[in-house]
Amino acid sequence: MKKHYLILLMICGVLLTAGPVAAQDAVELKLAHFIPSTHIQHQKTFLPFAQNVEKLSGGKVKIKIYPAGTLGGAVQLPDAVKTGIADIALIFPSMTSGRFPRFSAYDLPFLFDNPQQAIQVAYDLYERWFAEDFKDYKLLWIYCTDMGQLYSVDKPILTMEDFKGMKLRSPSASMSDALKRLGANPVGMPITEMHMALAKHVIDGALTPNTVVADFKLYDQIKHITQTDFYISIMAVVMNKKKYEALSPAAKQAIDNAAGKSWGLHATGVYDDYSRETVNQLRTSGNVKIHDMAPDERKKIRNQLAGMESDWIRQNSEKGIPAREMMDAIHRASAKIK
Repeated sequence: MKKHYLILLMICGVLLTAGPVAAQDAVELKLAHFIPSTHIQHQKTFLPFAQNVEKLSGGKVKIKIYPAGTLGGAVQLPDAVKTGIADIALIFPSMTSGRFPRFSAYDLPFLFDNPQQAIQVAYDLYERWFAEDFKDYKLLWIYCTDMGQLYSVDKPILTMEDFKGMKLRSPSASMSDALKRLGANPVGMPITEMHMALAKHVIDGALTPNTVVADFKLYDQIKHITQTDFYISIMAVVMNKKKYEALSPAAKQAIDNAAGKSWGLHATGVYDDYSRETVNQLRTSGNVKIHDMAPDERKKIRNQLAGMESDWIRQNSEKGIPAREMMDAIHRASAKIK
């Protein structure tokens, strides 16, 4: 009897000590994105985030990054993180038509003046108007690309008339609509195919941010840049909700402290700084001519595209989304931030 009692005590002791040890075991999370490992965001945002989480968790939370679409491309990643193929993923709402209807408001042309304004508005309005789009995820941070500009090979795009008949690579459904309204022929293709398409004149140019030209080495094909600040894209980094909730309080705290608004502002700044560096380098090289579109022409284009906002309001109101109130909120918030 005494022997059995001692054995029982030993078993209880093992069980009591097993809990804390298990709780302290290291966790490895899979972070997936679709950009190359040489990309500025991989180097200056995703890698430092993983390092910060590991440091803040005392080495208990490690993040392994799967770049360049290893676990899925931009279209697949929303489902990949939702189903647990990835624990954390970069989501590009503009490239997943219909998945994030509220967030699609940010796809409209000429909505913002600069990335700082856009990201501040996005954070200010997130909880009230846009959180519903991400209810199936744990949001880690949102951030903006640099402004989208017009790139062309043979001739610059300086007036509204210049769009007519041009085959331009479009980054999203919304921008394809905009290009059609201007008389251009939008072409949808992955960023990775743009270089070859430009070289073979499959397309005449592209509507894209400056940083894309640098990251995918399009500068040896592009001859003209017209600075128009045509659009901006807002992206999100999200985590599988169940995976996050299963973490220890300390692990959650490490992730929360490494992510959040401050990291979204950091990521936006990374793009913005790189955009300026890219333009300065291209200007210095002399291989690319950089043009500023005349204010009157820019106004003509904006007027031509004005109907896109009312169409967005109508289409999303039909889905039961308070689209007009959302758009009014965006304009009010934008007016306060310049």
